[in-house]
Amino acid sequence: MQLEFISTSPQQTAETGKKLSKLLKGGDVLLFSGELGGGKTTFISGQARGLGIPENLSSPSFTILNEYGVGKFKLIHIDLYRLDSLAEFENIGLDDYIYNDRCIVCVEWGEKVREYIKKEYLLLDFGYVLGEDSIDKRKIIFRSSGPLWEPRIKILENRLKR
Repeated sequence: MQLEFISTSPQQTAETGKKLSKLLKGGDVLLFSGELGGGKTTFISGQARGLGIPENLSSPSFTILNEYGVGKFKLIHIDLYRLDSLAEFENIGLDDYIYNDRCIVCVEWGEKVREYIKKEYLLLDFGYVLGEDSIDKRKIIFRSSGPLWEPRIKILENRLKR
């Protein structure tokens, strides 16, 4: 299943992340793809606020992974921009997070590891909207990798229409 959404501002991108956060469960994996500056970190920051995480998120480009406590769960924010190969990913030990039912895992540049992950995930693809009035507009495409995410995408679609 696929849902396309146009965000008209960074604030709306963050708010969309916040709306999705209300549908997340422990063990969820979200893979983010798109250009630099496309809104991935802004979206994840909105998710964090929706989950009750008070601190400001930054992209873990240099640390690769940031971990935030959120009640009985952990939000794991991973940025694979600087990784060149799947072998590097495997050596980091991220299986401990991806297959942990107490973690919600968000992976920027997630297209680098799609084949590696052996469970259902939500793929979010961010793209620029071209045009004179579209400086802050982004197209966000939500794609389910299997039936687990399809009902939640339907719920999100209804919430985004409001």
